[in-house]
Amino acid sequence: MKAARLLAPALLPLLLMACSVGRSVVPPSDIGTYEVGAETTDTKILLASSDSDFKVEVARRLSESLEDRLVYVKFIGLKQLMKEDVSDYAAIVLMTRCTSWAIDPETKAFLEKNPELSGIIVLITSGDGGWKPEMEGKKFDAVTSASVLENADSVAEEILEKVSAITNIQS
Repeated sequence: MKAARLLAPALLPLLLMACSVGRSVVPPSDIGTYEVGAETTDTKILLASSDSDFKVEVARRLSESLEDRLVYVKFIGLKQLMKEDVSDYAAIVLMTRCTSWAIDPETKAFLEKNPELSGIIVLITSGDGGWKPEMEGKKFDAVTSASVLENADSVAEEILEKVSAITNIQS
């Protein structure tokens, strides 16, 4: 019994590290690149996301909602984000995840590289949907959710409201 009490605290760091390593060894893939609307349109929106059933569904619903508006939306993967010239975009939507109690590395690097950029909305998925990053000095609006497909419509609506407020696009 005494050995078990001594062993338990030693195993906790290993358990926590195992969660981190697993996510690092098998990083998520990215969504495919596609566009909605004409690139010559004045209002441009960038959406970058990793590939998961939930995020793909949220992106699909956003795409459907925006396709009849006078906007151009470019969908890319998070790994492509640092290569993208973001200066022409009125709004940037990043759909990422909580990884080992931190924001996804690609998203964090982008936010750190662009600390003065406004019009950023970050959807963060986590187990219970309540985790938000502590990114002092960064200008972005966080939306949190668990990756539950039944919630995709309400999450897409929340993001659309924020995008509409930033860009002044109308239905």
